Amino acid sequence: MDRLFDRLIQLTTFSCAAYIGVVWAIGGEWSRLVAPALIGCGGPLCNYLRRRTNQQLGFTVYVWSIWIAVMVQSGIRGGILNPILHGSVVLILMGGWLLGLRQAVMLLGASVAWVAMLTLAVDRAWWTPIPMASGLAYWLAMTSVWSVGYLVLRQVFGAHQGSVIEIQTLNTSLLSKMEALARQESATRANEQKVQQLLTASPLPITVAKFLSGVYVDVNPAWERFFQYSRSEVLGKTSVDLGFWSDMAERQGWIDQFSAEGRVSGYEVTFRMRDGTSHIFMLSSERFQYGDDDCVLTMSVDVTERKQLESELKSLNVSLEQRVADRTLALDRSNQELLLTMERLHRAQDELVQSEKLAALGSLVAGVAHELNTPLGNALVCASTMSSDVNEMLKNMNSGVLKKSTFETFLGRVGEGAQLTQQSLHRAANLITSFKQVAVDQVSERRRDFDLSEAINEVIDTLRPNIKRSDLRLDLALESGISMDSFPGPLGQVVMNLITNAVAHAFDGREFGVIRVSTVQDGADRVRVAVEDDGTGIAPEHLGHIFDPFFTTKLGRGGSGLGLSISHRICNKILGGQITVQSTPGHGARFELALPRVAPSVVY
Repeated sequence: MDRLFDRLIQLTTFSCAAYIGVVWAIGGEWSRLVAPALIGCGGPLCNYLRRRTNQQLGFTVYVWSIWIAVMVQSGIRGGILNPILHGSVVLILMGGWLLGLRQAVMLLGASVAWVAMLTLAVDRAWWTPIPMASGLAYWLAMTSVWSVGYLVLRQVFGAHQGSVIEIQTLNTSLLSKMEALARQESATRANEQKVQQLLTASPLPITVAKFLSGVYVDVNPAWERFFQYSRSEVLGKTSVDLGFWSDMAERQGWIDQFSAEGRVSGYEVTFRMRDGTSHIFMLSSERFQYGDDDCVLTMSVDVTERKQLESELKSLNVSLEQRVADRTLALDRSNQELLLTMERLHRAQDELVQSEKLAALGSLVAGVAHELNTPLGNALVCASTMSSDVNEMLKNMNSGVLKKSTFETFLGRVGEGAQLTQQSLHRAANLITSFKQVAVDQVSERRRDFDLSEAINEVIDTLRPNIKRSDLRLDLALESGISMDSFPGPLGQVVMNLITNAVAHAFDGREFGVIRVSTVQDGADRVRVAVEDDGTGIAPEHLGHIFDPFFTTKLGRGGSGLGLSISHRICNKILGGQITVQSTPGHGARFELALPRVAPSVVY
């Protein structure tokens, strides 16, 4: 607008100066130069006022100064016949554009009033203007007025068209930006809604806190139930304000790990609850954008009971070892070797219990120990009986009343006892060897050549004591002669997890069932291992989530939700294969492993 005003002043000033020069050159009268002179001088003056005061005042003074000059010129010369009055039309249009409709109406009213007053004054001889020139001078004035008017209107309407185009472009740009902002806002709201749904649906306690200050901005219902705080009580506060940390060094360790890695996974801490009790948690934290805030989402898993069970299991193992040691003191040298094997087995068990990755083997110890009680008890009874028979025989010999029949009976009993002792010890040794192989493979995760059916049989031998306590039947269809160059320990853990998962979940409400384990070679380089049952099956809404970490339908009833997730990871990352599941509700489930016979060289 400033540039347009400057152009109008330059145009009118130049036009007026040119008109004055032409009229002066042709010897025109002074009365014809009043309006051009006033307009030529008024433009710079109004421009000065506009810059010193405000833009609107400058426009108003400029338009009305030209109107006054036009009216004065018409009153001095020619009256209503003066061509300069035609410039009022241009002024009305220009005033409406620059000053608005109200000023245009005022200019129109003032022009009509002036023409009417001038006509009345001339008719009644109140005022007699100088007669208007004719001929060339008249048409020169007419041409000058309309030429200047045309140029002014062209400037005004050109600026108007440019402003319209500029406004349209600006509107298009603003509309595009508003649409982009609307999409961004919609996406942000959708993400916030998804996060809120996840928080509400999660069975695990979850908090959302600001990254820099640690102030809580949201907690889910599971957190409220577990920590016994309402959401309104914790928002705007930090974990330090609420007194959760039993050891501030643990908090600093969590901060250091988050700063170093950008996230925290499985960090163990001890929290003080509202009732004063202490619980052990595993914290997993991720940084994310929550609305307009840079926040940290923290998931808490209570492992207090697990830690207590591990401690109790360790104590039970120590006690069990002591009892086994006390019972085997009376056995001969072969039993001493068996005792050493048992001690190594229990030491391996202790190490396995301490490893979360192989925690599933802990549940097998009780079953193996229970299975060992029978052969070891039989051997101990036979040894005690033979010892009693030997003492009785010595008494008969010393008393001199030993008979042939008595001696033959003694030899028969000793032979039977020795045979029964040998069978019992052989059974115990085989059981220990199978469990020892499984334990060594899973502890070391060593790669070796092995026969697939033998490796699976070793794992199943360790599971039979637990399965025998129920009415479940285990069917095996293992193709022999399949050699593998892979990791028998992780493979055994997957098979063990699938069987124990079937025992725990597949037969709810039933007292019997069948679990079938089969292997088959698939071409020259691959094998398929299947574990299927005829149980209740898996619900369709759960089928897509069974391999997700912490997903379980028995949360709080013995299910951790990690068994199938670990199996999926082992199958994909270590064994280099895939695991799939098929299930129809009421018709059981089938888990199938598709594995290479030669595992990949790069495990992770």
